[in-house]
Order: sequence, then structure tokens, then C-alpha cells
Amino acid sequence: MGLLLAIAILTSFYLTPVAMRLAWKYDAVSRPDGFRKKHSRPTPAWGGLAVNASILLGLAFSYCLLPPSSGDVPFHAALAVSVVILGLLGCYDDLFDMRAGIKLAGQFLSVVPLVAVGVYVERFSVFGFTFELGCLGIPWTIAWIILGINAWNLIDGMDGLASTLGITVAAIVAVLAGIAGNTSVAVLAVVLAGALGGFLAHNLPPARVYLGDCGSMVIGLVLATLAFRVVPQPGTPNLPVMIALLFVPLYDTVLAILRRGLNGRGIMTADREHIHHRLLDRGLSVWASLTLLAALNLTAGVAGYFAILMGQEFIAVAVLVAVASVCVQLDLFGRQEWTAVIGRLRPPRWSARLGASMPLLRKRSDGGVLFSTAHEVGTRRKQLDRLSRSKPGVSVGIDVRMAGAPRAHAATTGKEYVELLS
Repeated sequence: MGLLLAIAILTSFYLTPVAMRLAWKYDAVSRPDGFRKKHSRPTPAWGGLAVNASILLGLAFSYCLLPPSSGDVPFHAALAVSVVILGLLGCYDDLFDMRAGIKLAGQFLSVVPLVAVGVYVERFSVFGFTFELGCLGIPWTIAWIILGINAWNLIDGMDGLASTLGITVAAIVAVLAGIAGNTSVAVLAVVLAGALGGFLAHNLPPARVYLGDCGSMVIGLVLATLAFRVVPQPGTPNLPVMIALLFVPLYDTVLAILRRGLNGRGIMTADREHIHHRLLDRGLSVWASLTLLAALNLTAGVAGYFAILMGQEFIAVAVLVAVASVCVQLDLFGRQEWTAVIGRLRPPRWSARLGASMPLLRKRSDGGVLFSTAHEVGTRRKQLDRLSRSKPGVSVGIDVRMAGAPRAHAATTGKEYVELLS
């Protein structure tokens, strides 16, 4: 395994500069836009090509170093085909920014080879209870893998983040698979960890190359597949453990769905409200944000590890709930979304009591931008004051009770927002 890991690391490390040159040549470049893309300079976005090539080459070398069983060959072959399909789809998306429906159809197509060779969930266990999926096994598996693909695609918004999280998950999967004697999954996890490790040397802050969709989606595909294959009891994955392994990307995806749904926007609409954006907006550096999110994901993954070893899923669930709760209480991320959900569920008579203490979501309106939390109002008050003085035609409304803005000339009692009307 050690030699296989070294091969994957070196292959990815030396192929990444080649991928960078290809990205510059074909203009697969991420350029700053001042909103979601705040990096300082244009950066090539096809680093995933090196990662994908390293995965495929690592699988090829594994057949020489660790000859697989006959049952593993179809799985590895199908996964290789899926990686190629999804990698090409991602390359095209990095160049031309496909529509969400077409992209989703391509992701579905990439999962078909795996399902065709029998890689799907027939049943899963939760707290000792086994649920038979029957004819729903195939659609359930496709939905899970596509969720993993998009979760990793969404989390790939900060230097080194998707790669670091991928390494932590792959390392835990490799250990679990090794203990269970599941060589097929262990080999894939080691190869993926090595491929991401070699690439990470070029992707750490300040990044010289990005994964792009061609890389982030493939990571999600592989890890989502391995998450339900790394089980002590073949064919019966443990749902809490699967969620624990992919905790941070999945949690970010859930928050994105809640946020966009509550704001009346499509769930595929891009925004700058992901958990890494929130941490950066709170004043954390890129390195601090990266370290924190990697530690959270590692904590959740280790909880899943012990849940499998001890056969106690409640350990994983308790750790996940604790981690999410701490992040909400410290207002790192998730507080706005869950507060808004609770506000929707509370009876109408509670709405007045919620007004002063519970932040809503940041929204976009036809007239401008809504800043909904006291923190955001406070940090932007000087900017709003300068704007209102310099542009008489701009109306600035601030909830005086919440924000305490002395210069607000259009206060709206009971509201929690600041609105810029252009």
C-alpha cells in the first residue's frame, strides 16, 4: 500500500503542472469577479485532470502490486469509466458553464456504469434496524452518489479545501477497509488520498491551480461510492456512518438547500453563503478556515470509524449533532438557516418575540441586497452611511432597535434588514 500511495502522490504532483498548461492554453481559467471569486489573480482550473489521471494510473498499478479478486475487476472498471465520463463533463463545464439540468443529466450518466455492474445498495442499517430497499435500491444509490458529487462541487470554493477534506475522508476509509479486509475499497482510498496529496502541494493557499468541476465532482463520486462500500457486513451500509464520513460537504449542501429554498431561489443557484465563505466573512484567514473545517470533518469521520468498530451508531450521531450545534452557537455557520427554519415552524404569536433576537437570511431583492443579521448590519454601517451621504438617491433603511444605527433616516419597526435600493 505504501508504494501505491507514493506512486499516486508523485504522479499527481508531476502531472499538475501539465494540467495547468492545458488550462491556460484552452482558457479554462477562474478569473476574480469581486463577489464569489475573490482570489487575487486568474488561476487555471483544470487541476482535476491530474487527480483523475493519477486515480486511473494508480488503479492500473494496483493490479501489478496487489492483484485483485475476480469480483473487484468489474467494480474498478466501472469506476474508471465513471471517472472519465464525469471528468470530461467537468472539463466542459469549466469552459462553458453548463445549465444545471444538463449538468445533472451528465452526472446521472456517469453513475450508470457503476449501477450496471451491480454497485448499488440493496439495504442499509440504522441503529441496528435493517431497511430493505428492494426495487428502490438503484434510484437510492444514484441519488446518494449524485448528492456526493454535488456536495463536493459546492464545497470546492476555497484554496485547498476540497482536497484536504478528500484526504481526511479517504484516509479514514482506507483504515476502515483495511481492518475489514476489504482490499478493493482500501486500494481505491489509498490511490485517491495519494492523488489529492500530490495535487494539494500546488493547491494550498495561495493556490496556483484549482481542481475545477472536473476534479471536485470526481472526488465526490469516488468518496460517495466508497462510503457505502466500506462496511463490515457486505451489502449493508450504515447510514449514520456514511453521513459522518462526508459530514462537512453534506452539511454545507443541506444549508444551501435550506437557504435557497427559504429565499425563494432555485437550489442550483450559485451564492456566496457557503460555510467557508461564512468563516472568511467572520474574519478567519484562509488557513484558519481550512484548518477548522478539516478538523471538523476529521472529527466526524473518526466518530464514524468508532461507530463501526464498536457497533454503536449513536456515537456518530451524537458527535454530528454536537459539532453542528457548536458551530451554530458560536455563529460560525448554520445559524441563519436553522433560525429561519425555526421561525417558519413557530406559531404566529411568537413572531414578535423572535424579531429582536433571531437573525434571518441574507437575500437579494429586485432593488438591491438585504443584510439580515445584526453582525452584518454593524460591520457595514459605515459603508451604508457613506453611501447614503454620497448618493442622495439611495434609500437606506435600518432597524434602529437591532442595529442601533444613529444615521438611519428610514427605520422600519419590527424588521431585521438593511436594504440598498439602487
